[in-house]
Amino acid sequence: MSDKEIYLRKDGHIGWLVFNRPEVLNAMRMDSWALLDKRLAEAAEDTDLRVLILAGEGRAFLAGADLTDLKKHNEKVRAGKTSASDLRRFVHAAQSTSRRIQNMKIPVIAAVQGYAVGAGCEVVICCDLVVAEETAKFGFPEVTVGACITNAGTFILPRKVGLSRAKRLALTGEFIDAKEGYRIGLVDELAPAGKLKETAEKLARRIATRAPIVVSLHKQMLDRALESSFETALAMETESVVASMMSEDNLEGTTAFEEKREPVFKGR
Repeated sequence: MSDKEIYLRKDGHIGWLVFNRPEVLNAMRMDSWALLDKRLAEAAEDTDLRVLILAGEGRAFLAGADLTDLKKHNEKVRAGKTSASDLRRFVHAAQSTSRRIQNMKIPVIAAVQGYAVGAGCEVVICCDLVVAEETAKFGFPEVTVGACITNAGTFILPRKVGLSRAKRLALTGEFIDAKEGYRIGLVDELAPAGKLKETAEKLARRIATRAPIVVSLHKQMLDRALESSFETALAMETESVVASMMSEDNLEGTTAFEEKREPVFKGR
């Protein structure tokens, strides 16, 4: 496997993490997850990044698992060469990427064209925001090949689209387009054909001009609020307000407002 199959590039405060196997619609081999985990770790360590965009080269974002690779692993399972423990290690490695996206201090945007199905849709729903071309396709076809949803898909999907819609997608394996995804809350913004990366970058740059500390705190508070109690959420808000008001960016923001100019935030 080449390191170029998933690459990370930087454009100012914006990072682009790109799936780069266009000849197979960026389908993931089992060992590709370790490389994705590595790239996400690199992005998380870059303190100059304020937004990360996940994108795919070619005609698709990420068309699920590489079925040729998966078949080889299935044959090893049937031959007794791959144990349940081996499979658990693989699942944990894949799930680590979901954990990294969720725990990323900066917002993560998915820029989706073509297919984002199976593993691709699992990656998409982990992201904070989703921009998609109207013709993009989403779905969880695992049920059609005898596999299970993973990568926190069963945790995040019902929180995004509701339990009933999540069950329909998971139990039927049917695909929906981006317009339907927008209607049910899976997609946040629709991009005109051929304007996907431009639309995603415009959103990323808008976020990148905001106070980085507060953007990070808001992401963390909103995510944690779904898993916590009312009082816990209030406590998180209290500490976040204190942290933001003690920052240099808070003074810059209020000063810029008084001076009727755009603030220049430094993340301090």
